[in-house]
Amino acid sequence: MNPRLLQLARESRGLSQSKLASLAGMSQAALSKAENRLSTLSHDKLAIIADVLGYPEDLFDWPDEPVGLGPSGFYHRKQSGLGKTSLLRIEADIALLLMQVRRLEASVDIDPPFRLPILDIEEHEPEEAAAKVRASWLIPDGPVPDVIRAVERAGVVVVRRDMETPRISGLSVRPPNGLPVIILNTGMSPARERFTVLHELGHLVMHLIPSDDGEREADRFAAEFLMPARLISPYLVGLNIQRAVQLKQYWKASMAAIIRTAHRLGKIDDRKYKSLQVQMSQLGYRRDEPAEPPAESPRILPEMIDLHRGDHGYSDTELASVVGLRLPEFRAEFGTARGLRAV
Repeated sequence: MNPRLLQLARESRGLSQSKLASLAGMSQAALSKAENRLSTLSHDKLAIIADVLGYPEDLFDWPDEPVGLGPSGFYHRKQSGLGKTSLLRIEADIALLLMQVRRLEASVDIDPPFRLPILDIEEHEPEEAAAKVRASWLIPDGPVPDVIRAVERAGVVVVRRDMETPRISGLSVRPPNGLPVIILNTGMSPARERFTVLHELGHLVMHLIPSDDGEREADRFAAEFLMPARLISPYLVGLNIQRAVQLKQYWKASMAAIIRTAHRLGKIDDRKYKSLQVQMSQLGYRRDEPAEPPAESPRILPEMIDLHRGDHGYSDTELASVVGLRLPEFRAEFGTARGLRAV
């Protein structure tokens, strides 16, 4: 038994030691000692715990060492305002997801056409970093047609997961022994999701070590990547709501992001910025903007699953075992596609 996996499984279900011990009919002391490598649990006790948590018992035998959330998690822990239990659940979910991706990746040949660079914020302004990444990925002037596809072509896995809170839009991790991963919270509009992907890309590119102003830097990176200032600036002078809708349709960026960019670039003053914010609220656009672009779809992870099903001949039951889930949860979390090669 891997005590760290036992702890992760418990935290991913949002349970305290005392709650799990009570549900499993054992003492908290026994569970605490097991999680701290001071004692072991019998097979019968582990089977009961697995049933309570809804995981296959084999998960507790994984030798994997968990990976933390890194800089992205550092920022969200500071700003999300979430309680300890919620943060532990999210961090445990992501740690398990990274293990799942790594296990699926082992049997798949992924050779992305572009690389994910490192451009330290101490040496590059966010706008410069975004321009360099766009150039290195051969993205032409104008809107990015498919943001998720662009980052996945650099080997970044994009996954949607329900984080059970609207306070976190996304997280990203650059593990030392696997593919980088961007995790998107479900329920976002397509325009907001595009910005979130690029915000997290900014963390992956610029913030190997967290900086004091990391969230704003990631926002500036995302805005420049999505709508380069030299291209959009002429159209931001005298910005109004109608023009913001038109620009959104072209750049596939939210009206809120366009208005913030206009203010940051000095194309509208504070008074105009506040006026546009009021109008957005009065029109209900803070909750539901018009003219949303089409939703984008991650491909790498569904293609991994599809390759295991097709080329490797895995059943869903076997795949569920590979990723440490029971069959209903596996089918709820993972989809299918085609495209990668077996090795």
